[in-house]
Amino acid sequence: MAKMVATHSNSQPRGQSAADEETSLLPASIDQKDATTTASSSSSSSSLTSWIRLLTFFIASVIAGGIMPGQNEYNRLFCEAGIFRYACHEEFADSSITATLDYDASDTIGHDSDSASSSCCPAQWLLIANTMNSLSMFVTFLFLLSGIMFDILGGRKCATLGCAILSVGFGILAVLLRLLGGVDDHTTNNDVSINGGGGGIMIKPSVETILFAMGVLTCDIGSFFVNVAFYGFLFHLPTKQALILALSNSCFSCASFLPIVVSGFMDVSGYTLPSVLLMYGVVILIGSGGVCWLTVPSLEEYHSNALVVLGLPIPRRTVKGWEGMKKQLLGAKKVLTHPDHAMFHKISMVVLAMGWVPAFVYMSMADPLGQEIFGGEGGGGIGLSLGVSFLKINTLVGLLVGPACGLLVDKFQHPSDGLIEICMLMTVSLAVVTLLCGVASWMVQIVVLIFVCISQTMQLLFAMRYAVLFSYPNRVGVVTGALIFVFGTLSLVLILLVSLIIVITKSYLLPVRIVSTIGMMAWAAYVVYIKREERFPASPTLLPEDEIEIAKNFGVSTIEDAAYVADMSPDALLKLSASTKVADLRRLSDIALSGGACERILHVARRNSSRMSSEDVQRRRSSQISIQEEFPVPDFAWDKVRKGSFESSFDCITTAFNGHGGFGGSNEPSVDWMFSAMTNDRDDPIRVEAFGSFLGPMLVVSETYGMILEVVVNDESGRTNVAASCACYPPGTLDSDGSTMKAGGDRYHFGLATYGLAPTFTNKEITGEAFVQRLAAFKQDSEWDQRRKDYGEMWYIGLLGTHPKYQGSGYGRLLLDVVSNYAQETKHDCYLECSGPNIAFYKRCGYDVLWKNEITIHGDSIVLAGMVKKYQA
Repeated sequence: MAKMVATHSNSQPRGQSAADEETSLLPASIDQKDATTTASSSSSSSSLTSWIRLLTFFIASVIAGGIMPGQNEYNRLFCEAGIFRYACHEEFADSSITATLDYDASDTIGHDSDSASSSCCPAQWLLIANTMNSLSMFVTFLFLLSGIMFDILGGRKCATLGCAILSVGFGILAVLLRLLGGVDDHTTNNDVSINGGGGGIMIKPSVETILFAMGVLTCDIGSFFVNVAFYGFLFHLPTKQALILALSNSCFSCASFLPIVVSGFMDVSGYTLPSVLLMYGVVILIGSGGVCWLTVPSLEEYHSNALVVLGLPIPRRTVKGWEGMKKQLLGAKKVLTHPDHAMFHKISMVVLAMGWVPAFVYMSMADPLGQEIFGGEGGGGIGLSLGVSFLKINTLVGLLVGPACGLLVDKFQHPSDGLIEICMLMTVSLAVVTLLCGVASWMVQIVVLIFVCISQTMQLLFAMRYAVLFSYPNRVGVVTGALIFVFGTLSLVLILLVSLIIVITKSYLLPVRIVSTIGMMAWAAYVVYIKREERFPASPTLLPEDEIEIAKNFGVSTIEDAAYVADMSPDALLKLSASTKVADLRRLSDIALSGGACERILHVARRNSSRMSSEDVQRRRSSQISIQEEFPVPDFAWDKVRKGSFESSFDCITTAFNGHGGFGGSNEPSVDWMFSAMTNDRDDPIRVEAFGSFLGPMLVVSETYGMILEVVVNDESGRTNVAASCACYPPGTLDSDGSTMKAGGDRYHFGLATYGLAPTFTNKEITGEAFVQRLAAFKQDSEWDQRRKDYGEMWYIGLLGTHPKYQGSGYGRLLLDVVSNYAQETKHDCYLECSGPNIAFYKRCGYDVLWKNEITIHGDSIVLAGMVKKYQA
């Protein structure tokens, strides 16, 4: 749950709480269908607007497609422009690839083999192709980085930033080509070891390689930043989420056509490649960047639509910093090395690698392959059109096959549906390539290219569905990235072997036949294997931390208890929890936030508390006594402050925070922000009961594991009343995750069982969906526990409240002074969280703002802050 915060009436605090994760919120995930009419409640005009925005962004993202999709044509353009020209010169014969290839300097690959001004040698082409292949394998790993940026910036800013990065990448390449002299001079000279061409500036090959790699990587990183912005539309069109993801893949295929446009523009305009790349960068920066800013949903819009579709807010950041990134990568590693499926994953990745290589050869080496196939029937002109045709067909496949697959997947009921069919289609595609790749017939080669492009699309689709099948929804993205990176790395090894075969045999066709035959046989054997062994699981691989997370959603610590709370079998709960469908997420949240679940959570808490051993009980009592004895009330406050208890402080704290009872004064702003979603009547019995169930277990835990301090006064009748109360925790007494009571943990169950009433504040049937949404956002976006854990040992002030009758009397400040005195004795800082209106008060008490968050739900906001008072040596 959330931690509450302190508030004040002009000068006096009234409520600050550290209510910890009594209920954790379901992870937001993405996939096919919306469960309820909530998603379809938007008007048809709104849906039409979303489609227009999506398709307009699709065009912009294609234009910002980067280098990798059109690698084959870019290879030719870069080659002709002089990149790595040093590989062609005789003085490198002893150390370069040309010596191994034994190519004559007159051998060329270009539009016109008789034109030295528009051609490049085979060694140069192969060096560029292998460099681009190596870079592309590295770039796939950056999918994770783009996902993190989406979490932080949202789709709109991420896409716009990607366009800016992409334009910088093209600028780097344009500058490099300009330094090399472009296509102005292809002559051989004695300065070639440090000069890309006779018309350029002297550049060492190592510098040339670094600048080239920087330019290509920057372009492709930018394109990934643009591409990941498709996720921003997932909750605008929740019933078409697979289609949206398919479009994100298709834009890369469509972008393969861009270098053809670049080449055509060069032919028509007469501009050199450096000039055209500079102009292209400007088009991306202004054109695509402007479209992205106008069409892609912002982070706020994305979260607002998710709230409507799911009924609950999703976390603002799913991957938090480098530690979060490492945690996600470790989780992906655990999934892919899980003992139950480790061998199957290895087999799958090897098969994926074998199937990927033929498409990659066409992607990067179609021009020289075409020259070899058609060399005996008219030469290079026909052969070179094979590379251009591959890019055109890849574009058409991206426009037609990709979206069609997305629509089909949207209708699948289970991630494994259609996987065997994809495997069979891969086998057929590679068989066609194997049998027909060497036929010197243009129509036959068109058929081959179609099946190559289909195999490429099916391969990526299989990898995505495979990741969904084996991984829990909160790590599908990183598992997909890891899967692609692993089989991509394996593919790179095979591609280098292909290059070696080319060097030895001086043939491009032979390695294509070899790798397509091996790929066909691998996929055929894979089909037989999975049909015989039934290797696809009914539900994804759940790591221990996944099961804990599922249980926390129901306020318990085990899957068995969670199933009891949900009133279903453990298998059914796991299957439902592992689903990526919006419908299932809505159903889970409704179950976890139902009245029946509340009562069953209390039953689990009582049962678990009663099972605690006598040693555990004695240990808890000894710890409580030790804290009470170690920290007596200081002399300056002994006449007004005493050690309190849950029973004596409950009325004071709940009245201070909620503001009921007709005493006047002000209540705690963050409490009012949440509970006013139920009703603005603070004296409403349902609101009072719900708030009591919210705060009661916290006070129980504070008394047992920390310490409660009270200011007591005598009223007019001489009766002793608690005027103010503070729950604090000495250093080292918080729970292991930084909370006061871990969700579903022993402390929470002890607090709930001792309080004795069901947590009705989690009953959406009573509190309403608006309250649950605010409560969820309060917990998720504040990240209280992790921030406390990261801060280290300190005196933590979890609750501080002054009864409305005594506000403005300085009692809250007095309790703060007592805790500050303890902190000085132990040489620790004091730490607390508060609402925005209370920041000024705590600053006057010597506290400084450590962090600040603003949480907004449906336009209503609340500011939360973490504050610290440093130890004064």
